[in-house]
Amino acid sequence: MSAWRLWVTPGLVIVTVLAAIAIWMSIGRIEADIGQRVDAELATDGQDWASAEVSGRTVTVMGTAPTVIAQRLAVESADRVWGVSLVLDGSGIIPLQPAYSWTATRSEKEIRLTGYVPGEDERLAVLSAAKRYFPGFTLQDQMQDARGQPVNFLGLTDFALARLAELGDGSVVLNGPSLSIDGTAIDEPRFAAAARALSGPLPANAAIRSVRILPPRKESFVWHVDFNGKTIRIEGFVPSELVRRDIALAIQTALPGISIDDQTELASGAPGGFDSAAIFAVYQLAHLTEGQIAIDGKVLSFKGSARTVADYETTLAEIGARRDKHSVGVAIGSIDVVPASVDPYVWRADRSGTVVVLSGYMPTPVARDEVLKATAELFPGMMVTDRLRIADGDPKMDWIGAVEYSLRQLALLGKGSVSLTGRSYDIVGEAISTTAYAELVDALKKTLPASMELRRKAVAPAAISPFIFAAGRLPDALSFSGYVPTDEAAKQIVALARPKFGQVRIDMQLLLAGGAPDGFVDAVGTALQAISRLDGGRFELVDTKLSLSGVAVSDGARQAIESTVQSSLPDGFEFSPSLMVAVGGDPLAAGECQTALRTEMERDMVQFESGTATILPDSYGLLDRLAAIVQRCPAATVEVGAHTDSGGGTRKNQALSEARAKAVVDRLVEDGVRQERLRPIGYGQSRPIASNSNAAGRAQNRRIEFNVVGQ
Repeated sequence: MSAWRLWVTPGLVIVTVLAAIAIWMSIGRIEADIGQRVDAELATDGQDWASAEVSGRTVTVMGTAPTVIAQRLAVESADRVWGVSLVLDGSGIIPLQPAYSWTATRSEKEIRLTGYVPGEDERLAVLSAAKRYFPGFTLQDQMQDARGQPVNFLGLTDFALARLAELGDGSVVLNGPSLSIDGTAIDEPRFAAAARALSGPLPANAAIRSVRILPPRKESFVWHVDFNGKTIRIEGFVPSELVRRDIALAIQTALPGISIDDQTELASGAPGGFDSAAIFAVYQLAHLTEGQIAIDGKVLSFKGSARTVADYETTLAEIGARRDKHSVGVAIGSIDVVPASVDPYVWRADRSGTVVVLSGYMPTPVARDEVLKATAELFPGMMVTDRLRIADGDPKMDWIGAVEYSLRQLALLGKGSVSLTGRSYDIVGEAISTTAYAELVDALKKTLPASMELRRKAVAPAAISPFIFAAGRLPDALSFSGYVPTDEAAKQIVALARPKFGQVRIDMQLLLAGGAPDGFVDAVGTALQAISRLDGGRFELVDTKLSLSGVAVSDGARQAIESTVQSSLPDGFEFSPSLMVAVGGDPLAAGECQTALRTEMERDMVQFESGTATILPDSYGLLDRLAAIVQRCPAATVEVGAHTDSGGGTRKNQALSEARAKAVVDRLVEDGVRQERLRPIGYGQSRPIASNSNAAGRAQNRRIEFNVVGQ
């Protein structure tokens, strides 16, 4: 090889390598420059969600776009940058959420944010607002990015967080633009502030879906009234402004012109029936010259001095009547009303369950102790409540002898009362046994000891024969009359009636008595099922003989009713039906027909065995009434639509709804409706009217609807 080649060849290699390195370094600088300028252009154009990856002069747009338009705009922004030869779209897009919801929940010192936000900017804005409204709180961010947000999303969330800041605990929920609020206010000023905000102008695009804001909760809910004869001062808590106004109105009604100093605060935690108990209590102030009223938890207590004897008697009578009638809610506690004059001189003993309550007056402490001792001996093992007071004015008679005689008669009652008003003696209650009843009747026929005079006797016998129970359907109620053996039996009968008659009013004129035949409640239940299917239905059960009358919607219904009663009555019962068949009422136009069907369905729902198309017998009466309505619409075609909840799968629910619609149509046809006038349709789970996420909503979605679709 020549000498020049030995020198030139290595030199060319070195030059080539250095040139390659220079080109590589130049390309790197070019890519970095293009990347920086593209990122700057994206930020300038408001597309800071995107970033650029550069290879040579090819730019790939990366990131997660909030919208499809944003994706396109980002590509266009990158393409405008000098030096870019090709732009590729490598970005993704935030998913679309058709049911767009957002929730903020407050508990103790924590705020939990869930649901959806449109993007990171909006997330930061929401978190910033939460920190502003809840300084020092722990923020739990469980929000997810999603498209589909309502217009003015940040304005809506800011308004919602402002309302949450007024609650001690609770939540605010946005479903689209609709706001729901549920919780308890921190204090009365913020309770009022929330009310003002929700009644004033709302943010743009906002709508109120539901609001349940309770006043601040008080574990010890106390309300107190102090009346000095000239002014009334009220302290403690009330559950609402409406109750506060109602109490003030009651005071002004009872004591016109009286000065009221109301220092109460709004709070939740009131016992059930607080408002009626408080209003009842302040009305009693009209009978007092001075006094105090308190509701502490679930107990109402009175203290004061009566204006006159009549006021004293009225107050005790009204309080006693309330105690007898109100078994739930606020109970009557201590009553310390001093009579203006102890005339008449009264005494009373009440027996209920395992408690004997003594009230009234004794002439001396020794006399009171003697009566308490006699009570303990006559009622061993029972709790004796002593509400006796010492007072002058006892009548000129053997008062202690009269009281002890009365106690011996009370021992013959299972429950009831004995009382003395001067010489006048009252006894009311139910005998503890047949023997005890006979003994009481015999004793009360004779001259009473200690100059006592029998004024009132109302003692129920131990047993009644014949034992009669009757029930009848009225246009807007169900009436019960006659006898029941126990309070529990009456409750069982009402429980049997409710599924068959819906929420109609039940008028009960029942007396407790012994002598009910075995199977009494079952027989009444069978008869109730029968009259639920009869227009003007009525039955009377005399011992073991059942008579039934009413109008059936069809002859088939009449036969089915009679057969069911005959087969369902307990052994030993006799059945005497007197049923007619007719459909009453004038013909209905299509609109009237639809209204009548809807009105009937609002009272009750067609019930099926779970997961089947088998109609429960409790719904037969409802379907009979619906059949009678359809028969009064001779030209109407009625769609019977069956709907299910979302449990069980789409195909299964579709088949179930179709089977249920057909089962209802078959029942209506049996009741005399022509098949061609009925159109059964199963909608499955496709048309919910409530959320399927909870049991209450699913129960609403499982329904039968009747719609007039042709005339």
